[in-house]
Amino acid sequence: MLKAGAAQRDITPLLGISLVGYFHDRKAVDVRDPLYAKAIVLEADGERIAIVLCDLIALEREEIEKARELIESRCGILPQNVMIACTHTHTGPATVSVLGVDRDEGYLEFLIPRIADTVQMACQRLREAKVGWEVGREERISFNRRYWMKDGKVRTNPGYNNPDIVRPAGPIDPDVMAIRIADAQGNTIAVLANFALHYVGGSPSNVVSADYFGMFAQEIQRMHGESFVAILSNGCCGDINNIDVHNPPERREGYEHAQHVASILAADVYSLTEHAKLIEDVQLNAASKRITIPVRPITEEMIESAKAILRDAPDDVNRYTREQIYAREILFLSEMPRQVETEVQVFAIRSEQGEMAIVGLPGEIFVEIGLQIKKSSPFKATMTIELANDWVGYVPTEKAFEEGGYETELARSSKLVPEAERILIQTARELLESV
Repeated sequence: MLKAGAAQRDITPLLGISLVGYFHDRKAVDVRDPLYAKAIVLEADGERIAIVLCDLIALEREEIEKARELIESRCGILPQNVMIACTHTHTGPATVSVLGVDRDEGYLEFLIPRIADTVQMACQRLREAKVGWEVGREERISFNRRYWMKDGKVRTNPGYNNPDIVRPAGPIDPDVMAIRIADAQGNTIAVLANFALHYVGGSPSNVVSADYFGMFAQEIQRMHGESFVAILSNGCCGDINNIDVHNPPERREGYEHAQHVASILAADVYSLTEHAKLIEDVQLNAASKRITIPVRPITEEMIESAKAILRDAPDDVNRYTREQIYAREILFLSEMPRQVETEVQVFAIRSEQGEMAIVGLPGEIFVEIGLQIKKSSPFKATMTIELANDWVGYVPTEKAFEEGGYETELARSSKLVPEAERILIQTARELLESV
């Protein structure tokens, strides 16, 4: 018998906090909509798993482990059975240090117990439940943001109607996945959706917002006519955004474009959840594996060059040029370990009517990596959630490193060796075969 519970906890920061996601620091002056930590807990035959999504840009392993320890002490859920991921909003507090922004330690102290609260609340609400899932397609709102140009180079976000654009450098992932969880009477407890699309933005950069993820949650509840925990997670979208460079959208002010994207996805997910067959008798399995991935080398020449670039830099990092910001990144990387310890995680839901898997990957993963994992998965339906259980920066394909471009520029946001692609794919395949 399946039991399920869901909850959400407000994690909106105080005004004045540093926001992360741009090259320079921004201080929050207003809040458009709250940020949440949202949790779904499932239990069957003594196996309990928890999925948490936070309206944040990213969380590193240190914070994930602290939250998991609290969750285990309060709820008895094993750390490897807890997946904690982020939506990647760029109008949230500085939870990681990158480019011109340093993380806010005080906010992280505030955050961790609230993540645990969310799971504890979901456990408190466990009740008999049913679960169903469906997979659809959406090709109108996501685009590969890397393009081959006439000069033979690959450029990220080359601009609308740029005459030098030749073709996209990669595909998209059009899959829309939706899991609906309902109680014994058919009332929705939670919806977990998934789509490969970076944050939308276009809104005031100093106003806190969950971006289209928060708008989706409001819209899908409105469509269902119910109040429940609505979660939209990111698929592998390190090189995907919402910009159609060949067809500039009609002029939309502020949050209108994010709302447009949210409404389309909510309609897709509503249709999927309405058609999903709800199942009571399921089996849950979880598996995770710690992996080690090398960091790209930093040479003495690179360090000396970075120091030279920063010699005449202003005191205020907010006044740094792009070149100076990347030079600063080189110096930070030179003091970091030469390898990253991280994790890949898989959950499986099985029944006589069907089965599906959820793969958690630690970073901003290029779309082709997610597509390869799905293609080789033994499960008919496989959901990939990026920014899960860690933030290791961008994970481009090996091909992308040969092509170059923003996502491969050496920084704390892109530090792993090209072989990280193969390591993640192989580990995910092994775990999918094992659960």
